[in-house]
Amino acid sequence: MKLVHAVNDMSFRKKIMILFALIGIVPLIITFFVSYNEIRQLVVNGQDYAENQNYEQTLSTLAKKFSHLEELSAMIIVNKDMNTILSMKPDDMKIPEQMAAFNSMVAYTQMMETNSEFDHIVYFVDDKFIVTGTDTLFRKLSAVRNTDWGNKVYASNGASTWVIRQENNLDSTERYLALGRLLWNPRDYMDPAGIVTLNVDLKQIQQSLIKSDPLQFVYVESEDGELITSSGEQELAFMRLPKPIDSKGKFTTVQLDSGTYLARGQKIGDTNLYLMSVISHAAASDALLSIRNQMLTVYLVVCIILLVFIFPVARSITRRIFLLMNKMSQVRQGRLNQLDIEPRKDEVGQLISSYNYMINSVQELMQEQFKLGQEKNEAELRALQSQINPHFLYNTLDMINWMAQRDERDNIQQVVYALSDYYKLILNKGEDFVSLRDEVRLSEIYMEIQRKRFRNRIQLETELAEETLDCLIPKITLQPLVENAILHGITEKPGGVGVIKLRGSIELGRLHIAVEDDGIGFQASNGDNRKHRGSGYGVKNIEKRLALYYGQPTDLNFHTPEAGGTIVSFDVPIVRRERMDGGEG
Repeated sequence: MKLVHAVNDMSFRKKIMILFALIGIVPLIITFFVSYNEIRQLVVNGQDYAENQNYEQTLSTLAKKFSHLEELSAMIIVNKDMNTILSMKPDDMKIPEQMAAFNSMVAYTQMMETNSEFDHIVYFVDDKFIVTGTDTLFRKLSAVRNTDWGNKVYASNGASTWVIRQENNLDSTERYLALGRLLWNPRDYMDPAGIVTLNVDLKQIQQSLIKSDPLQFVYVESEDGELITSSGEQELAFMRLPKPIDSKGKFTTVQLDSGTYLARGQKIGDTNLYLMSVISHAAASDALLSIRNQMLTVYLVVCIILLVFIFPVARSITRRIFLLMNKMSQVRQGRLNQLDIEPRKDEVGQLISSYNYMINSVQELMQEQFKLGQEKNEAELRALQSQINPHFLYNTLDMINWMAQRDERDNIQQVVYALSDYYKLILNKGEDFVSLRDEVRLSEIYMEIQRKRFRNRIQLETELAEETLDCLIPKITLQPLVENAILHGITEKPGGVGVIKLRGSIELGRLHIAVEDDGIGFQASNGDNRKHRGSGYGVKNIEKRLALYYGQPTDLNFHTPEAGGTIVSFDVPIVRRERMDGGEG
């Protein structure tokens, strides 16, 4: 019953897709198992062939290399100069004679060493020869008489013998695979007169050990079990056979402590060395696993293609329902978008029409609310600006009254003209925002009025970067700060003489403005600097207007330098006229 209920609760699209999937995919599954069994047998046979071919190639390469080195050693044995040296006793030869004889042998050896099949040649001869040393071409024969590899060469009775020998340098020890042969006294072939070794760098041998599989271990060892080199260090502990084997030209199954393996071994040419190859059964399993995965991938792709064709059929039936569901989900996220598809008169079409009507109504309500919010901000901004104007006007009229009482007609006329210019700029054709250039001009006109009042004791200076002059700010932003600097900074210090500076710059993509004066400064307390610098009402007025205009909180920063005075600064985003008009900013 639970299964029946689960099927009934499925969406239409799932039911249709399951039906078509059963019809198309079940035959593919049957075909997969039949095909896999046939391919599996072919892979096993092919892998066995590849492993044997790889082994034969490596064996042939090493056999040719070693055979060539044995030929070179034979050429040294029969060399006339070498026989001449070995037929003499050191005590019977003068030093010049020894040097002359050995120099010819050096030249011959250097010519032999140009062959890339080995690293270098070393001769071990009678210690009494003047040319013998510890790291030279000719070395003391006594140094090898008690070594394992030397004993093996002596035991071979003149036959070529492959051994591992090492040379001790000042800072390291080098190991070589050496082809060693006895050097005979031509006058008495029963008396070995020395040993010659052709030393092969083990890395050359290691590079010849080709693996056909990452899980294969290939190595070379002597017939008495001495390891020469291998294709890896980690495999030595668990894949090396106890002793070399001759598997008669094929891989055989061997059992080691670490598991079951396939192994093949064979002597390399006429040497005393064996080439061993060991492959884990996991390698064969991995190859089959790879084939199985490839087949699964192919069949999965076919199944996906079937589903891709099935999906449009199911989608055509349930598309409009899902589109409506998605749009409703977007409404929860705050995205109000209508569903723009071809209208139909069925039940789903009526649902879509009702949804679109609802979204359209909500969008209209939101637009009205946004418009009301904008109008509220603009009204609040104008109200804040209108609060600044009367304060300045009262002070100016009071000053005109004071000048009238003193009968200063010329000053009254100049103040009235300046006041007229001041209010022309404030009106600004009804706009609430002005360029920094006009705002500075407003402050300059204000200073013209104040200079009349304070008898030119106060000066205004400007240091504004050219690129700042076109930036827009709310009008009547700087003038209250200049007024604050006059009334609560300069006029309160002895003499009432001072300078106010307006600075403007662009830093890090923001407009920085500072109003500086050399007045009495302020002393901060209770964490509020503004209480000691004029009216907190005027400061809050400016901060509110900046916040309304730029849409982000903007604080006025008050600072008293060590030299005295006060710096009031703020920074705001850069806004220019073209941005206000809807263009690029």
